[in-house]
Amino acid sequence: MNHGALLRKQSNDDQELVLEIGRDYASSRLEEQDKVMLAFAEKLTFSHTEMDKNDIESLRSVGFSDENILDIIASVAYRNFSNRLNIAIGLDEDVTEGDQDLLNIAKSGHSMSLA
Repeated sequence: MNHGALLRKQSNDDQELVLEIGRDYASSRLEEQDKVMLAFAEKLTFSHTEMDKNDIESLRSVGFSDENILDIIASVAYRNFSNRLNIAIGLDEDVTEGDQDLLNIAKSGHSMSLA
């Protein structure tokens, strides 16, 4: 199952929402919390040297707990690691078994905290 298939499943097969997210998640019908989380993930992935405490505060401002934030960071780091590893070894797998859990990780109740 690839990312698109997982997104369709999570959106209850709302094809228009999937297209909106693909075009520009920031102007899509996603909840504000999801948009802020995606902006954080995008910045951590593509502009990590520009990250600062304001990025963490942006997540807190939309209701994410420190535990949620740590889960988001770990999820983004895992996906970046996994994708780069797969590219380096020529593996054409886009999605791992754990991706279903990773899609919901930000709203999980894990007992971790930020220092």
